Amino acid sequence: MAFFFLALTTSYATAAPDAVAGQAKAQLCAACHGENGVSAIPGTPHLAAQPQLSIFYQLLQFRDQRRKGGGMEAIAATLSEQDMRDIAAHYAKLPAPPAHAGGDAAQITRGQQIAQQQYCSSCHGAQLQGQKHVPRLSGQSSEYFIAQLRNLRSGVRADMDGTMASAARSLTDEEIEAMAVYARSLP
Repeated sequence: MAFFFLALTTSYATAAPDAVAGQAKAQLCAACHGENGVSAIPGTPHLAAQPQLSIFYQLLQFRDQRRKGGGMEAIAATLSEQDMRDIAAHYAKLPAPPAHAGGDAAQITRGQQIAQQQYCSSCHGAQLQGQKHVPRLSGQSSEYFIAQLRNLRSGVRADMDGTMASAARSLTDEEIEAMAVYARSLP
């Protein structure tokens, strides 16, 4: 009986993510990531339409000091896991950032070829829209995309299982830049 009670209380200890509560909790986030989850600050990621688990896991990594950047460690340290789930639910429900029209066609084509060669779609989805715990790359800020791939390549940034660091290791700066242009061009 004690086992049953423990299992019952443990399974209900975490409330379902609440996007409405997350909107209120994300007010601090809007200063950098934009009111609608699309940042106007170069190098700051767009959070709109990111998969819920992806945002949650990134916040956990910042909180646990496994990921660093932009003061996010201090902000994430103030959040409960429920806060993180709610904020993630809020951003996941927002419309995706618009595709960047007018990018260099040769760069877009080259970036698409590299993404195909690297099998990016096997984790990030057919249009790099992200899925489950894997982030959305389509429509992402080029500056942020480039910085993160370079950081993964150099080991400055660790990823959860080493997959991205391994994939980035073989990429040149030019290839990373072409992939950023391609990803930014996707809706």
